[in-house]
Amino acid sequence: MTDADFHRAIRYVRRMHWLHYPVQGLLMAGAVLAAGSHAATGSSTEPQMATWPALLGLVAAVPVLAVVLVALYRRLRPSLRRPAEENLRIYLGRIFLRNSLASLVALPMLASFAFTHSWFDLVAGAAMLLALSWRLAPSATTYQRWLLS
Repeated sequence: MTDADFHRAIRYVRRMHWLHYPVQGLLMAGAVLAAGSHAATGSSTEPQMATWPALLGLVAAVPVLAVVLVALYRRLRPSLRRPAEENLRIYLGRIFLRNSLASLVALPMLASFAFTHSWFDLVAGAAMLLALSWRLAPSATTYQRWLLS
């Protein structure tokens, strides 16, 4: 693999990273808004009690999903014996899993928006995703550190 091929591949990984956060944010927001329209809200306790099974299911599903993503994330290891293209493909998969796991941080804010309809919750969730995408942006240096780990 030449230097030009390597830098082209790293630019592709960065583009996928920057595309991942808005796409997953929109998917989560769509799912939360769809679930929020079916949630029973109101001032009496009966509609709120009808929402509890769905909320408990969500609270149970998110940690299970996180554990599965962490387990997969840890299994994706580099090997200097592999071809460089394969290591880059594994790195891209690792970045995708890490971004998926990190994006779950904004889920409580989106769920709060579905129930309270406060725009602050939506803006705070988007700000979290933006900060995560900026902080976790991959580079050639982070790839080389991962490769040598």
